[in-house]
Amino acid sequence: MRPTAVVTGGAGGLGRAFTRQLETAGYRVVPVDVAGDVRRLDVTDPAACRALAAELRPRVWVNNAGIGGAGGVLEQDDDTIRQIVEVNLLGVINGTRAAAATMREDADGGVVLNIASLAGWAPTPHIAVYSATKHGVRAFSVATEAELQPGPPQVKCLLPDGIRTPMVDAHDPRNMMSFSGKRLLEPDEVAAAGIELLHSDRIVATVPRSRALTVPLLGLAPRLAVRLKPMIERRARKNRAAEAARQDGSS
Repeated sequence: MRPTAVVTGGAGGLGRAFTRQLETAGYRVVPVDVAGDVRRLDVTDPAACRALAAELRPRVWVNNAGIGGAGGVLEQDDDTIRQIVEVNLLGVINGTRAAAATMREDADGGVVLNIASLAGWAPTPHIAVYSATKHGVRAFSVATEAELQPGPPQVKCLLPDGIRTPMVDAHDPRNMMSFSGKRLLEPDEVAAAGIELLHSDRIVATVPRSRALTVPLLGLAPRLAVRLKPMIERRARKNRAAEAARQDGSS
């Protein structure tokens, strides 16, 4: 009998990539979401997360559900900010607690994989609330892993750069910080990195690995990050414009 994996945000681009690759790896995957043609789960509902985990007894639970949060911190309305925090941070906490509780009872244990962002390492202007939630996901993941060890279960955290999904609209200038890297990542390469992390002894991994030193450095030196902000913004605007032009040319 194949072990079960749950993927939240399973109707989205990265969620579908995780579903495909986990199935290839031999799991029976249950993608869940609040939209699409997958099983419904609202990750902001802790009781619903617990009920699903108790029913499925998953070996792997991927907390992938999230929403974008581009926009000035003084411009976003209260409801938008509340939703970003509830889905991106509380949703991860709810899913982790639900899955870990059942995994701790099972002889085979399991792994919870939380999807954060490179914005969870460094202070990221223009997506301040989103960045705060991803900092929270990283901190929560590492602290929970330390608390639960020697386990099982294990808790891990993946921090990818901007990903080519419908969430990242290259034509929307508010999304420019998703383009601070050389290119957008493909969902399948992020999912592959996540599955590699599942089976490694690491707790945290970045995608791409080449930014594993530079981005955390900015988190450790916030004044340096502020000074570099104009340069990073210029590069991000240029990359966003190039991606928008590429999309227009291929349509």
